[in-house]
Amino acid sequence: MLTPGHIEANSMAHLQCAVCGKEYPLELRYRCQSCDGGVLNVVYRGNQKVESGSGLQRFKDFVPIKPLPEFSCPETPLIRFDNAQYVDHDGIYCKVEGALATGNTKYRQSCMATPGLLWGGVKEFVVSSTGNSSSSFMYWAKELEGQIRVHVFVPSTHRHRLKFQSPYATIHETDVDFVETGKLAKDYAQDHNLFWEGGFFNFFRREGLKTGYMEGATQMDFQVDVVFQPISSGMGFYGGYFGFKQLLANGYIKKMPRFVGVQQDTCAPVYTAFHANREQIADEDIIRNPTGKAEAILRGNPTATYSYLRDLILDTQGTVVAPTQAELLKSYEVLQQAGISACHTGALSLAACKKLILDGWISPEEKCLLMVTGGRMY
Repeated sequence: MLTPGHIEANSMAHLQCAVCGKEYPLELRYRCQSCDGGVLNVVYRGNQKVESGSGLQRFKDFVPIKPLPEFSCPETPLIRFDNAQYVDHDGIYCKVEGALATGNTKYRQSCMATPGLLWGGVKEFVVSSTGNSSSSFMYWAKELEGQIRVHVFVPSTHRHRLKFQSPYATIHETDVDFVETGKLAKDYAQDHNLFWEGGFFNFFRREGLKTGYMEGATQMDFQVDVVFQPISSGMGFYGGYFGFKQLLANGYIKKMPRFVGVQQDTCAPVYTAFHANREQIADEDIIRNPTGKAEAILRGNPTATYSYLRDLILDTQGTVVAPTQAELLKSYEVLQQAGISACHTGALSLAACKKLILDGWISPEEKCLLMVTGGRMY
């Protein structure tokens, strides 16, 4: 049985508020107490080294707790996309995260967040998601056979996306959209004296997700010019940004790649706010009860996280793209034809990449890392 004593924190890591800069020791704390609840990021002293081999262990210097064999995360394939009829560009590389145990990139977050919660003394907690994040915690609730217990809140529209049911995972189905479901989950946690695991603000999640970006960079010999990621709250996107900043600080890359956030036309609040040059989400950006083929990112109101996403996009001279449903379905089709397993959300990265290549925003010699965040669900 795992206990907090089995889990070793990275002695070179501590927390820092993204808003006011206040520093904290590494502890199970997600929001700053000295400003208006700014997000806390993990920062590292000294140098970090990418180890040889593969999997999460390669990045043990770059994460807040040392990877455990029990929470292994194998390397996922990087496949060069080659279909000149669809888009004529030689530098498109797909990071196929659907190869992971839960079928999507959120498995990475749970390989870091699950032991992170145990390290912090949490054995029962509440989570809300459109399916992938919750399923990743349900996976570990099943594997650990009661060492953790999880309460999963999910809208009825997304109930079919949950996997890995077990006696240690209680499902609370709601009849409201994802954003409102999250509010109900927080209220339930407070009313029942349970730990709210934090979503985007759980730094363990972001630190796990960033390893997919870093792994992709190693597979591309650290030659990455543009990164694409479908975004909802932008948790993996934000984590990946800090992963690349660490690679830059340690001399693995010479410059930061441009970060492109991807949404779909039917639910694109980050897209509309960013291109209107708004510093905050406005009411006109919010989509209530959103629909769209990319079910995993149907968050119509990203107010809590938008400012952080905007800052990183501007810092990397990136942008936000929102392909149409027709463009999404076409990219999904051509990825299947290429033998690349992608869910509709993951396929958005390719649709967005094509748009920017055709617009001339991406030059012929640039190399693009596409985070294909999940595989097809059968």
